[in-house]
Amino acid sequence: MSSDDFQNPLQRRQPLGGRVGVAVVSIVPIAALILFLVFGFLGGWAWSWIFFLAIPIAGWIVYGLRSPQP
Repeated sequence: MSSDDFQNPLQRRQPLGGRVGVAVVSIVPIAALILFLVFGFLGGWAWSWIFFLAIPIAGWIVYGLRSPQP
């Protein structure tokens, strides 16, 4: 890890993890849907919606709470 990984996320020029971070953010919605359906059909419809919270959490981790860089 470089020192750029630990700097202020508002000043980061690229996503955390680089291409891997972007891939994770792209895969998380599909994984959340699959987990939602699997756990829902196993009788957990009341709580399976929580998997969808992983989508914004992954975005916050990879991109940080910042506006896009021009």
